[in-house]
Amino acid sequence: MVDEPAGLRDGRFGARGSAPDDGLLRFSLKLDGTVSGLVAALSLVGARMLDSLLGLPVWLHWAQGAFLAVYAVALWYGATHPAVMRPVAVAAVVLNVVWAVGCAAILAAGTSWFPLTALGGGYAGFIGIAVVVFGSMQYAGLRRAG
Repeated sequence: MVDEPAGLRDGRFGARGSAPDDGLLRFSLKLDGTVSGLVAALSLVGARMLDSLLGLPVWLHWAQGAFLAVYAVALWYGATHPAVMRPVAVAAVVLNVVWAVGCAAILAAGTSWFPLTALGGGYAGFIGIAVVVFGSMQYAGLRRAG
């Protein structure tokens, strides 16, 4: 009788016999989830204050906050599942690309869409860069995890 390697028996190894390398993917999903949760709270609680500071309307802050609250929970759920939930990670990459395009569109439209302040332009640019970084990390994590 042949004994299974301990790692295969207790689920630490994949079918190829090597430990799955999902650390970057878990980290990037949790980081994105944490930042998204913080931005959600700020957007929902401080929408009226942010309206005057950034030049983005209250309804946009509330919509952003509601979306990001759900998104943050989904990311944390997918990242802390025993096996990282690949559909959640793929959705995160896609949504980060869409979010970055949205930020770029807001910046490109300038004040024709919203009365952006200088701080609002900086905010949209910073968020756009942040989601590109998160999406890139998640994509690299997906590739590494196989």
